[in-house]
Amino acid sequence: MRSLITGSSTFFAPLLIRGLGQQAVEVTAADSRWISMGKWSRYTARQLRLPRLAVQPEQYLEAVVRELKSAPYDFVLPAFEESLLLSEYRDEVEPHAQLFLPAFQRMWQVHHKPSLYRLCLDLQIPAPPTIVPSHPDQVEAAVSALQFPVVLKLPAANNCVGRKFCDNLPELTGRFAEVYAQETRRGSAPPFVQQKIEGEPVYTLMFCHQGQKLGEVIYRPLRTFPERGGTSAHRESIVHPRIAELTERLARATSWSGFLGLDFLVDHHNETPYLIDANPRANPGVQLGFLAGVDWTGIVLDLVRGRRPDPVTARPGVRTRSFLTDCGWFLEGCAPQRNWWQQVQKRWTEYRNPDWELTARSEFWKNGERACTVAMACQGISAVVRSLVTGRQIGETMLDDVNYDAVAAARMRETRSTPQILSLPQTGRTSAKRQRKAA
Repeated sequence: MRSLITGSSTFFAPLLIRGLGQQAVEVTAADSRWISMGKWSRYTARQLRLPRLAVQPEQYLEAVVRELKSAPYDFVLPAFEESLLLSEYRDEVEPHAQLFLPAFQRMWQVHHKPSLYRLCLDLQIPAPPTIVPSHPDQVEAAVSALQFPVVLKLPAANNCVGRKFCDNLPELTGRFAEVYAQETRRGSAPPFVQQKIEGEPVYTLMFCHQGQKLGEVIYRPLRTFPERGGTSAHRESIVHPRIAELTERLARATSWSGFLGLDFLVDHHNETPYLIDANPRANPGVQLGFLAGVDWTGIVLDLVRGRRPDPVTARPGVRTRSFLTDCGWFLEGCAPQRNWWQQVQKRWTEYRNPDWELTARSEFWKNGERACTVAMACQGISAVVRSLVTGRQIGETMLDDVNYDAVAAARMRETRSTPQILSLPQTGRTSAKRQRKAA
């Protein structure tokens, strides 16, 4: 059996490659880097260098299809946001290999945060009240429906890129105007504003098929990067029946297939889990799921062979660490600040000796994937250097080769004369009555 894994430069892709390789699947690792974690896995049979997804989506798709035509592949497993591109043009992919993804309209609906909010209202899934001003002049009137502090976000960003917390109206209007001008220049959608929820983050990852959850891990981050709410660096699997019910409701309503990660904030005051983000791809929960009893690759292979696997959920109490995001957490604490040296020493002590026991301290080293560790270091150093040179966040430079860009995708549709299939209004304010109903 042969598989093409795209997005193989992400730090959880080698875990999927390893899971497949251990079950005698011949894996081709594909991404736009010369050196990447997935390509350097000892379970990778072949390496494929692709164009950059965010810059050349059409060439990216053509390269994938050309590879699928060159040899008999059984299935494609996207690891990151290329899943959006492959879903939209699945009619070019599926004649050559199986692809477990939902319809593109559904994927975009959950990926685009204002659309996700409207979906939550329809499904009665709690979500923070949200407004989407179409122009800076509308912010003051629209924000009257919310209470400060609020959060300014970009509609399709990940890893906290573009997120800004605002404590008052002057701060919000100034930052909104700044981000609005920046996004308008690049032809992108304007930012939106969301009520800030004071609560504890809980993240999830599930693999579904036609709306049925086949595997799921629910986890709380013990440490994140960025520290003020971001990607988990350390995490622990938990049981949360209410969140499990909400994830099932969303999966069923969207007839989801493939990976889907959801981010919740559990309100400190009333324990309500608010859905704040959805990622139509894998996330760091891959490693945690494997160690907690969810065999992601076994699920995929059962589906490829026409079997329906029994649904499984992760056992609680398993703790894992992602080396790359943990290093990011440490470096974030080394930024110039008062009592700098004392803060660096404190951060180093916490980095070396966290307050909890870990089931696994490394994704790769103890599994014999030492080359993956070297590749990870190369990718991390490259991301830091490019962040220092360009001024962009490390989370952005780390993922810029695998991120999906809606502006580039729109240009691709124009060149291909692809019908406009997105209907995503950028304006309007949701009534307070519907907001209260969703909460």
